[in-house]
Amino acid sequence: MIKILHTADMHLGREFPILRQKGKDYRRQLLATFERIMNLAIEELASIVLIAGDLFDTNRVHGDVIETVLRGFGELERRSIRVCICPGTHDVYDDESIYRFVGFPSNVAVLTPDRHHVSLKDLDLTVYGKAFDGKLVGKSPLDQLTLVEESKYHVGIAHCSIRKEGWIEKDSMILDTKEIGASRLDYLALGHWHSFQDYSQGNTKAYYCGSPEPIYMDQKGAGNVVIINIHEKGNIEVKPVRVGSKEFDEMTIDIGPVKSMNDIAETIRNKANPDLILKVTLEGLGSMDCDINAQGIEDELSDAFFGLRVFDKSHPKLEEVKAEVFPEQTVIGRFVRILERRIAEANEEDKVLYGEALKLGFALLEGRSQVIE
Repeated sequence: MIKILHTADMHLGREFPILRQKGKDYRRQLLATFERIMNLAIEELASIVLIAGDLFDTNRVHGDVIETVLRGFGELERRSIRVCICPGTHDVYDDESIYRFVGFPSNVAVLTPDRHHVSLKDLDLTVYGKAFDGKLVGKSPLDQLTLVEESKYHVGIAHCSIRKEGWIEKDSMILDTKEIGASRLDYLALGHWHSFQDYSQGNTKAYYCGSPEPIYMDQKGAGNVVIINIHEKGNIEVKPVRVGSKEFDEMTIDIGPVKSMNDIAETIRNKANPDLILKVTLEGLGSMDCDINAQGIEDELSDAFFGLRVFDKSHPKLEEVKAEVFPEQTVIGRFVRILERRIAEANEEDKVLYGEALKLGFALLEGRSQVIE
């Protein structure tokens, strides 16, 4: 049996300004999670670790990031566990690529624009992949794939998006699902999308492992690596294994029934978790008597979460936005009067449009800068 550990999108060295003072802590957490993955490979007696792009967040990482990676790969080398890396879009294989300058241990193979496969004769296995070099925009990572017939098993690595008509039709590298089934690969290790997803086609097992820790503020499904057991040709077992320490979640609060900021804060506080990164969106129509302060909510509750962001997309009730409340010489007063005249003169269809413009514009002029992302 051949055992493979598949990971991707670790983004080591990434800055997290959105997490404010906890950004440095999370940067260190990524390194700790990398070490956990290396230890898992050892515990599982893996034959090889596949890294499907974006091991590093940029090509300009140094210090503890490089030291941690070299130490982890060195531990694998001492146990005869191989590593195969396909550079992604963040650690792109260009003239300044980190992979050109770091001396990795002998067990590490890096796929490059000139090196499209690595054959491991003792495993009777060949690994294939195209490193992104900035020139392959819109290209398929499986284009012109030719299998090494001497090998019994064939495994691919691709850092790309899956083409989806009307949704995802172009990206740095993009792959049609029909190419997966036609590839004749036994397994395709996918990277670039940060949640665990199955895109198996035909006789080819194909999975996004997802990022080991959430990287952006909208990523459910992160936190895993994938363990692949190849028992025999056509008999492949795939299972996700959780390695992440943090989770992402999101919630929407309708402020219509809300009477005070305390009500909003209490609803959010009920989800308190020191390992949770939470995105809260305030929506709906609220009373002007309820002063929404998204930043104030974040400041009050930040210690109850690892990360908390509150976005105010709410609007005041249209009937409460009255010109007489605001002096005509002010910007907001003039704006409200102009829109009220437009609404009064408009047909029914345009009344709705101008009403939305009044609510949105009023919210922005009030300083609700997060009403639009």
